[in-house]
Amino acid sequence: MKKTVLLFNFDENRLPLVKRAVMPLKTGIKVVDKKDFNQVLGYLAEIPGFQMIIEGEAEETFDDEMLVMAGFARKDIDELIRSLKKHGAGRVDLKAILTPTNSLWDCVRLYKAVKADHEEMHKR
Repeated sequence: MKKTVLLFNFDENRLPLVKRAVMPLKTGIKVVDKKDFNQVLGYLAEIPGFQMIIEGEAEETFDDEMLVMAGFARKDIDELIRSLKKHGAGRVDLKAILTPTNSLWDCVRLYKAVKADHEEMHKR
């Protein structure tokens, strides 16, 4: 699987900063449109064997920024986080690694899981 970053809901001010941070890492970038939030993440990350499952636009969406890393090793994650800071993109609160399990999920399902984890972490 090639390294790819899926970007969700980054506005016109932050999106160029995030793209600038990702480019030096030789990583693919895909900005996911809300209409595609019903698609499985494996398809969006262009993993071989995954196909579009649902035709038409997503019925459920979300507005928070989210970043999903596909094909990343631990060192790649650390490098991306450093690059985001270096290029002025700052912190992205909702981040996930694509796994064999969540690659079968749609974007909204992953968002809900990551959001719940993030909120739980900040309660402590």
